[in-house]
Amino acid sequence: MEFGNHNLNKFRKMGMLKNGVPSEATLCRVENGIDDLAMADRMREFAGNFHEELLDACRDREIICVDGKAERGTVQENGRNPDIVSAYSYNTGITIATEACQEKSNEIKAVPILIDKIDISGRIVTADAMSMQKDIIERIRTKGGDFLIELKANQRSLRYGVEDSLKEHIPLCSYTEGPELGHGRI
Repeated sequence: MEFGNHNLNKFRKMGMLKNGVPSEATLCRVENGIDDLAMADRMREFAGNFHEELLDACRDREIICVDGKAERGTVQENGRNPDIVSAYSYNTGITIATEACQEKSNEIKAVPILIDKIDISGRIVTADAMSMQKDIIERIRTKGGDFLIELKANQRSLRYGVEDSLKEHIPLCSYTEGPELGHGRI
């Protein structure tokens, strides 16, 4: 309400709020009359359309980053913070889908549900080591996506298998660590 009063002249120039700012009771009735699920569907549809427009403009192969986070500031009945897994489009800067982790569960169960929500065909999906699960990898492959998932050194047999298969290939680019001196800069 304060925002409306503060910007009333701007709203009137746009042809809005000709009769003034609605009362708090009126705003509450409007808010209570909104169907939350229908609003979420419309927002998802809007974000999807906007995402497709941005993606068409950039014309690069899309990279979808999947990661989980604990919601700080929100506490469930069991005293824990809820965990949310998100799919973020690196190319467009938009979160394209989210999935809440079930109570007493972690990302591993939520990531496949999240992947089912989005089109990953022809896209690259990145994730942390927690997503290095057979079910998740198979789901990405089945849906026509490629993946880049972190592999931790504590998964010895998988790590050595990957390292052995990589030794047969010549890298297109190389990276070295350490300071580099060039063009008068370190």
